[in-house]
Amino acid sequence: MTYSIQAFIAVQGGFPAALPDGAIVLPLDSGMQMIPLGSAMRRRYAIPFLPLTDDGATVLPATLQAFCARLGAHGPLAYIEAELFGGSGTQAHVLLAAPGADAVMRVSDDAINRALGWLDVAPVDGKDEFATVGLGRRRETDAWLDETK
Repeated sequence: MTYSIQAFIAVQGGFPAALPDGAIVLPLDSGMQMIPLGSAMRRRYAIPFLPLTDDGATVLPATLQAFCARLGAHGPLAYIEAELFGGSGTQAHVLLAAPGADAVMRVSDDAINRALGWLDVAPVDGKDEFATVGLGRRRETDAWLDETK
């Protein structure tokens, strides 16, 4: 089984009203929202596919830094990415606490849960943070966007 995601996550109302062209805010569970970075958005803004987990980048590419600055001007948010195949893979997050604050980057097998915990997601019903917000409902980023068409 494969899984990949590349997105920004914030608490409900945490994204600015003026979004980059093509950006769509989707609801998640537990009062969270997501802006998926699907194929069309990545092409439009020259954003690499999974730069931290697939390419092994140690700094956020400039195009993603620009998105972080624009979206993070409204409040705390997390950029997340993951790529899993056959039960193994890796995850990454970049946490942005406030405009101008230093971003915190992490690549690990629990990076998304840590990012969601940082955004105050509390696990419910024995699930982890990832399952609590419903990130497992789709197997790849573009599938999240298919439901909006």
